[in-house]
Amino acid sequence: MDAQRRKRLQLIAIMLVFLAPMVVAFGLRLSGWQPNRLRNNGTLVQPPQDISTDTPRAAVDAAFGWKDTQYRWTLVLLAGPGCAAACQRRLADAEKIWSLMTQKATRLRLAVVGVEATPELRQKFPRLEFVQSSAAPLLALTPAGADTVAAVVIDPAGLLMLRYEPGYDPAGVRQDLSRLIR
Repeated sequence: MDAQRRKRLQLIAIMLVFLAPMVVAFGLRLSGWQPNRLRNNGTLVQPPQDISTDTPRAAVDAAFGWKDTQYRWTLVLLAGPGCAAACQRRLADAEKIWSLMTQKATRLRLAVVGVEATPELRQKFPRLEFVQSSAAPLLALTPAGADTVAAVVIDPAGLLMLRYEPGYDPAGVRQDLSRLIR
């Protein structure tokens, strides 16, 4: 093999080293693959629905609104009829999510729709706001099954962004919230 041919092969090999990752990335992009780290655990609401005009009635905080002036995200638990043991576990999971957010916890508030604010529940779950809301998007996502809970994430502007079906994974909700709240 002469020197000129060897140099051409080296040049082609160098080009392949740099072009191969781009070709692979382009092929993965065309196939629709995304790394798990970039996927939401919840379902993105398309288009985001504005519920800021709804005036929810909170059991304790009279100034509660979906649009938050302190720029806090809201995790809303939508309870089906009859909040029993499974429902209360989800309420406890929400408080655990809040505590696991550490420094970001001040930028997250928790609300529950569809559960009566009894003194026992308010004492048991002090971080939860028990709210009554007539917002159509929230009512549409409320589960029909007894003792079930769905969840939604509302941004500080009052837009419904993510939804989680009953039986969602609380760790996935925490992961999504930690990506959203910076």
